[in-house]
Amino acid sequence: MYLERAPLGADALATRAALDLLVGKPEDALRHADEALRLQPSRAPARWNRGLALRGLELPFAAADALDDVAALNEPGWSDEARALAGKLREETRRRAGAYKDGLKRCRAAMRGEAPYPLDVVDHSRRLARFCFYDVLRASGTVERVAGLEPVAAALDARFGGAALARDVERAKATASSARRPELSAAYARAVEARARDIEWLALADAARAAGQPDIELGALYFVGPARLDPARYRALALATADPWFAALAEEQAAAVDRQQGQPARALERLGPLQERCAREDRVEDRCLTVESTVSYAHAMLLQRRQAKDAGLRALARARRDGDWNSELGLLLQIGQIERLRADLGLARAYMDEALARAPDSCVTAEFVHSNLAAGYHQALDFPAARREVDRMARCDQPPTLTRMQVIADLQRSLPREEDRAVMERGVAAARADASLSVGDQALITQYWGRARLEHDRAEGERLLRQAISEAERLTGTDRAAAKARFYGYTSLLLDAGKRGDHPSALRLFAEEGRWPSAPPCSLWLAADDERLLVVAVDPAGKALGRYDGARRKPVTAEGGLVPADLVAALRPCPEVKVVARPPLEGRPDLLPPDVAWSEVVRGGPPPPPGGGPRVVISSPEPPASLRLPVLRSAPPSSPGQLRLEGQAATPSRALDAMRRASLVEIHAHGLLAPDEAEASFLALSPESSGRFALTAADVRKERLAGHPLVLLAACHSAETTTFLDEGYGLPKAFIEAGSRAVLAVVAPIPDAESEPFFRPLLERLQSGAPPSVALREARVAWQRERGPGWADSVLLFE
Repeated sequence: MYLERAPLGADALATRAALDLLVGKPEDALRHADEALRLQPSRAPARWNRGLALRGLELPFAAADALDDVAALNEPGWSDEARALAGKLREETRRRAGAYKDGLKRCRAAMRGEAPYPLDVVDHSRRLARFCFYDVLRASGTVERVAGLEPVAAALDARFGGAALARDVERAKATASSARRPELSAAYARAVEARARDIEWLALADAARAAGQPDIELGALYFVGPARLDPARYRALALATADPWFAALAEEQAAAVDRQQGQPARALERLGPLQERCAREDRVEDRCLTVESTVSYAHAMLLQRRQAKDAGLRALARARRDGDWNSELGLLLQIGQIERLRADLGLARAYMDEALARAPDSCVTAEFVHSNLAAGYHQALDFPAARREVDRMARCDQPPTLTRMQVIADLQRSLPREEDRAVMERGVAAARADASLSVGDQALITQYWGRARLEHDRAEGERLLRQAISEAERLTGTDRAAAKARFYGYTSLLLDAGKRGDHPSALRLFAEEGRWPSAPPCSLWLAADDERLLVVAVDPAGKALGRYDGARRKPVTAEGGLVPADLVAALRPCPEVKVVARPPLEGRPDLLPPDVAWSEVVRGGPPPPPGGGPRVVISSPEPPASLRLPVLRSAPPSSPGQLRLEGQAATPSRALDAMRRASLVEIHAHGLLAPDEAEASFLALSPESSGRFALTAADVRKERLAGHPLVLLAACHSAETTTFLDEGYGLPKAFIEAGSRAVLAVVAPIPDAESEPFFRPLLERLQSGAPPSVALREARVAWQRERGPGWADSVLLFE
């Protein structure tokens, strides 16, 4: 195609956007139109195609705003058509919004007892009709008012199928004669309209329980956040209703608790059956919209960003079909954040612009949008754009969120503002007064404040960063915020030492963070953060050589050749090189050349001796279809002495049992990791009878692998699946902490025909006692000599 070979000028890009629209690819059209406008901002065809792309993405307000830009050019033909289309988009969207808001207003009036239940709401939104019914029922404080809902329940049951709502009315009637019912019903209605806090909802739930009002207790617990909710209590109440809506909701609430506890894989396990049912049929009682939304969130936590986006888009489509305007707004923000995490700032901006246009007076929405976009632009090293997004929050007189504080702290290195200090001080003061923030959150705030002050007053900044590290280390290691506070506290101190050229101090900080006695000879240490990169090498004589770059133009994850040639040369005389690479540089096979013997060190100390157990091969598991993982090919054919777990037999419990005695473990499965939540790292195996399929890093870490096995983690992964080595080494680290002497892992697709010829001789050499990094180097060199560069260069050794 000519356009694919044509120079990427504004005209060619605008034309490509038009062709994208013709073949139904609005996302590609938006990217090409945005790039055309970057080159030529006033290009009318590019602006027009951008508006049509946004319309194709069903972002009507964002599309109308883009078409306004076309109309403003006042070009014959273009402008009039753009103006008319923008007006039509806004009119249709406002009509949908008005229908939902009117229904919600009448539902609130019915809940207060000021109007009858608005039965026609079901014609506009089945979900709103259901929510409305339950709220009105709980707010009915007498037997008479409850009984008055019997015809409503019958009419809704006829629309939904079944008799669940009629049973809910009968259950409420059975307890509505309680003397405390009127008081509790009124309290429930007030709390809904006031958007009460968790503590107030819990108090109402306890009062309802004491008064024998289970429907009000269940309703109050719905509003309790996952950090305080007792899912077992909620489940018991929900299942007692025999209402499918509440059975589904119980799973959602438990999944939210799983997520809050850093177990998104468990949340996906829990919601898998509901999601599969939703794929077959669309029943309002199955709560498919919120099930898909929760699944999307869990996938995002596990860095399965494609799956997160797909589930989020399915939820958004359901919200549009059902006319659920409020859910649409939340999902626009959620998908926008996912796109930001996928580093697609054009799409992130599109979804978040739509959300802003729908809630123009909401400072909460503005804070979320501008803070997320600022973080995305800063991560992309577009500091002026990050600065603009932060400054747009000046119109909202409110303390900054943690996300905005983080970006402001980072901007002190590039584009500081005089008023930043006052904004940060206000954020710190508000956070200190917030009793709901954990000790870990407080440590994280101290770290942000220290990072900001380091650029203006190094002594004060160092004091605050040390304080944050100390606060974080007092916790047990399960607090996500505390782990981030410690990690980024050391990041700031390390890179500041590198900036000053103080390589001995940097090495002391590396060793202190990793609890090493000192930095040994023949070692390489790396730290990176946004535009900064520090590399320190210790040569065979113990001399430290370093390089600091504080003005990088591309994220380090997008570039190779990070270790300068002179540092590589200083390490070549070493028989082996120990590499300590901090995130986001861990798990990279290109830190040193393939002909250097090196390994990535998870922790110091000599490796344990191998045991005499069997060779265990775990292959071809069948994880739930809801994960949408690519099918993996079978491991190589069995050889004598192997214990194999394949297909449906490759379950988590069987895998753990087999690995405890093994001397060698091969795992051919998908592995995933949320890097901020090491406990969420998991291998996707076959489900057990309970539905459990995830073998998590936490599961592995609890084990004692008595045979001290060498572990091979081999999997062909697709571009749509974030594997554990793309973002971290949670699983290899977990295996080593459980007793493995070394872990081999691969970060590239492995052709079936080549896996066995490469790994069989390598594993045999390792089992015979050869130094692992030396054996791996020899295997790579020999393979490259015979077959040239390829996937074998992406085999990593962790020790």
